[in-house]
Amino acid sequence: METDPYRSPVGQTLLEVENLEYTGLRERFRNEEMVVLAVGWFYYFFGSLLVTLGGVLGLGCFLWDRSLLGFLGAFGMIIGSVYMITGFGLRRFDLWARVPSMVAAFVAITIPPVGLLAGAVCLYLLRRNAVKEIFTLQYQTAVVTEGDVEGHFGWLAVVGGVLSGVTLSLFGFLLT
Repeated sequence: METDPYRSPVGQTLLEVENLEYTGLRERFRNEEMVVLAVGWFYYFFGSLLVTLGGVLGLGCFLWDRSLLGFLGAFGMIIGSVYMITGFGLRRFDLWARVPSMVAAFVAITIPPVGLLAGAVCLYLLRRNAVKEIFTLQYQTAVVTEGDVEGHFGWLAVVGGVLSGVTLSLFGFLLT
């Protein structure tokens, strides 16, 4: 294949993807794969944190009879579940996961202070050209063929999110 001296290196890389074998394809996008795994790990953490906080707020709704707490708890549990499902799809490089993860990054931007920075970074990382190639049928086939879909310690993010949610809840309870 002839190279174009005026095309960006990322554009040139994307042109050559069709000619690569599965191992070469995975090797070519190893850095982008790590970026997507990291964003999925963050979505696991953020989702489990929101689910835990939502559960605690829902419990507060029953204890103090406040309907606003129940609404916020249900909202947190639904949004947190969406983050965890999206993180699962990202960490498996599923074809459907890229667009919902960008929408989830927009939602995270509205949750200050951590979500503002993390949502912007996740949105930037997921919009890069080379990351688009990971969410294709050819790349999905390469990942499944090599058998490297599971085992990236996503459970640590979930445990960290739950522990962080419990800690924040206890801290909030002690302040009130």
